[in-house]
Amino acid sequence: MRHSTLCFVMVAAVTVVATPVVARPMHAGIDYQRYLKEIDTTQADLDEWKSKYGDIAQKNGWMPVSEDRNADDQEEDLRQRIFLTKQNIASVQAANPDANFSIMSPFSAMTNDEFNTYVLNSYVRGNSTQSGSGTATRQLRSAGSSNSSIDENNSDSTSFIKAIESIFQTLINGLNSGTVQPATDNSVNVLTESSGSQASYKFSDFWDWRPQNPTRAPITDAPTTTQPTTTTSSAMAETESSSVDWSTTKCMAPVQSQGSCGSCWAFATVSAVESAQCIANGKTSLTKYSEQQLVSCNTQNWGCNGGAPVYALDSSCNSQDVGITGYSQLSDEDELLSAIDEHPVIVAVASGNNVWKQYSGGVVSSCDSWNLDHAVVAVGYDSSSIKIRNSWGTYWGEDGYIRLARSSSREGTCGVTSDMSTLQM
Repeated sequence: MRHSTLCFVMVAAVTVVATPVVARPMHAGIDYQRYLKEIDTTQADLDEWKSKYGDIAQKNGWMPVSEDRNADDQEEDLRQRIFLTKQNIASVQAANPDANFSIMSPFSAMTNDEFNTYVLNSYVRGNSTQSGSGTATRQLRSAGSSNSSIDENNSDSTSFIKAIESIFQTLINGLNSGTVQPATDNSVNVLTESSGSQASYKFSDFWDWRPQNPTRAPITDAPTTTQPTTTTSSAMAETESSSVDWSTTKCMAPVQSQGSCGSCWAFATVSAVESAQCIANGKTSLTKYSEQQLVSCNTQNWGCNGGAPVYALDSSCNSQDVGITGYSQLSDEDELLSAIDEHPVIVAVASGNNVWKQYSGGVVSSCDSWNLDHAVVAVGYDSSSIKIRNSWGTYWGEDGYIRLARSSSREGTCGVTSDMSTLQM
């Protein structure tokens, strides 16, 4: 009797072990059978990614976590995310033979939609509601529109250029309205106290500071352009032997990261101002201004919770004369290159896509989305590319930079020549 019972238990145990695992794909579009075949390789990739970027991604919300899932499900979800990212890399690599893409990017655990939302929310979307419900929409102008299409009296109508202009105009006028102030040193930015109304904060390369009471603003749709096929610029023949790269000079501060703070507008503006000032003063030394202080002063806008500034900076901070006498908008690549000859230029790009998400080096010739959603700085060029300074840290791209192929199209590669503004010193 005992023998029979023992045999039954053993058979039951074997039966349980032999039961196949039920397939449970967690993401639409995944080739689950292929995923199962490559699961060991994918796990190794995930382990390597987590060792390099896990802490950074978790801190900044780039590694989505669901409280409703147990640890095993969380790991399975991450593994499938990495697998999907590898599939996407193959696609963008085929479209960009002169560029390199890798899962060793801080954003690899995000889906395409999550990354697009992250980038867009840090550029033109305010974290706003009206009375806790409902939203208003401001329509940005398309890349081909002129400024005359903007209704100056309508707060629901603006553009990327107009947003940047609001900062420039404040700096030019020398108003007591929150112009950026010098940081205390070149490696750590400090929010300077002003009339006792602002506390002092410090941040490193990984910035996750948020204002305590961000002003809510209406959600804004980004402009859409049609990505053209990259062709040779008319100025290329004239610049075959010339190149400019301000990133290698004393007039360019180290690349920082905006982290989870939606403040690309502040990083781009401050970088352009401090570099232009350094160049105008003889290229001997750079005064590092505080991006964080600019974000804090901009209390009428969205701070870390979204978007480019669309209102003048408020009067909570002291002003600082940075030597700006004016600014101008540029219309094409030729004008951009001429402006870069003088100093770096603020530009808008379409970055909420797999190209920017997984970029690790080389020259990008095509993007897989075309919404202008990110403010960056054009810091150089050569016969084939334009060099862009980003604000996603040195752990992204080419030590924080990306190179975009030059083009004769109005929009440029990834929209780089759609919206451009240069300082006058």
